[in-house]
Amino acid sequence: METPKKRRSDRISVQLPIILSGTDVTGQDFVEAGRTIVIARYGAKILCQRKLSPQLEIIVHCLMTNEDAQARVVGQVRESIEGTYYGVELTNQDVDLWGVEFPPIEQSETAIGRVLVECTHCRRRELAYLNEFEAEVLERSRSLWRHCKKCTDSSLWKETWLRADEELPHEEVTIAQISPPPPPKRTIDDRKHTRLELQMQALIRDPQGWEEVVVSENISRGGLRFKSKKHYAEEWTIEVALPYSSGGANIFSAATIKYIGKTAEEGETVYGVAYIPWQDAWVDRWAPPGR
Repeated sequence: METPKKRRSDRISVQLPIILSGTDVTGQDFVEAGRTIVIARYGAKILCQRKLSPQLEIIVHCLMTNEDAQARVVGQVRESIEGTYYGVELTNQDVDLWGVEFPPIEQSETAIGRVLVECTHCRRRELAYLNEFEAEVLERSRSLWRHCKKCTDSSLWKETWLRADEELPHEEVTIAQISPPPPPKRTIDDRKHTRLELQMQALIRDPQGWEEVVVSENISRGGLRFKSKKHYAEEWTIEVALPYSSGGANIFSAATIKYIGKTAEEGETVYGVAYIPWQDAWVDRWAPPGR
């Protein structure tokens, strides 16, 4: 049995129109329209109508960026009435196919949340790892001031849905217009990561691919705590998108259910979730889309 690969970058759940081209196993040239379901620095999960065989070499053209990249079909994920889902790996990794800068995954250990943001001046897109202060600012104002490598200066960044037809407002905004939030409430305990009492929407995806939107009770660099009427078993490996944007480009992190406790509200259960360090997170499949 082939050993699964360790995760090399975070994955963004987003649908982008793509064009696939190449030569199939019968020697016939083809051009096929499709779309992404999940993208990463080194590959994607895609949906298309054509049957693709493992190890097939193809060209992926992203209509949003107008960039091409060589790719290899890793294998089939599953079939549906919409078509077939495949995992593909980019073999030409120097091409910025998706128009998104993925930071080194090693930096994710200090993140309290993950979000896709866009500079309102130059439209540069980056996957941002949020610290405690940035998470609270983003939750309050839906924007961040951060350094832009392209502008070589601090600029205003906003969440982006990563759509080709998206137009962000380019109004002038000064730092004075965005007041800082009050200091976050913290609990005093001896845990490894200090908890931040911040209520943010999160998307929980269970091992079967079912999804649920919850609201965090508190969050930390090590995980989060939330309530749900749904059953999650202890030690289940799940995926968490925090913060979550409906219809947006959400970034999932691997996590484990570590605590289960009942609440006063009938039918609700409190769950404690611990993120899995990137060194221990394995990529054995592309997670199926929520039902």
